Amino acid sequence: MRPGAVTVRPAGTLEKQGALDDYDDDASGGESIADPLEPWNRFWFGFNNFCYLHIVKPIHQGYAAVTPRQFRSGMKNFFFNLFFPVRFVNNIFQFRFMEAGVEFGRFIINTTTSLGFANVAKDKKTIVPVEPGGEDFGQTLGSWGIGHGFYIVWPVIGPSSPRDTLGRIGNLFADPLFYVSPWELATGAELYLRFNDMDDILPLYEEMNRAAVDPYIAMRQAYVNLRRIQVAR
Repeated sequence: MRPGAVTVRPAGTLEKQGALDDYDDDASGGESIADPLEPWNRFWFGFNNFCYLHIVKPIHQGYAAVTPRQFRSGMKNFFFNLFFPVRFVNNIFQFRFMEAGVEFGRFIINTTTSLGFANVAKDKKTIVPVEPGGEDFGQTLGSWGIGHGFYIVWPVIGPSSPRDTLGRIGNLFADPLFYVSPWELATGAELYLRFNDMDDILPLYEEMNRAAVDPYIAMRQAYVNLRRIQVAR
């Protein structure tokens, strides 16, 4: 796999990008992370694993059966476009001004041509290369020299650390849905958009579970490798 094959998103889900080359801490030789809460983490990993494979997966299969792929793709693009402020602000915080300009240009093109439902700017040549996943506040903290601390698995959200948990809180202030009222509408909209985003995530998650001797360690190492790649780029 090329570097970056799997992305753990702010929501604790997986997306194509690729850090599953190594499934075991000892075998990978990559960066490691302290795991003093392993019993807690393994419990919630098992809970999340059951939810993803036995609740989310069948419901999403039913959803995919009754909704055209073009519709799901459009909603995925809309979701990505909606969270432009998070990527833009964190580029600014990291002094990546050229990248922030690219994000702004893509947002303007996609919003004015399709209200964000089509990624018209995807193949446009840019001044500097910008990773599709963009930046978040956890990456910003990492770029400032703040380490993970220790590994923690949150219910539903998935793999994280104190640094990235704080990063999630920071992201809220740039999240447009954070300012939508009533909160039930905002929460429902975000849950739906994240659920719609599972087309590529679930197959990759299942692949990881099948390939790994210990899926818990595989997820932990994939998370650490991915965040290291994202902070370093």
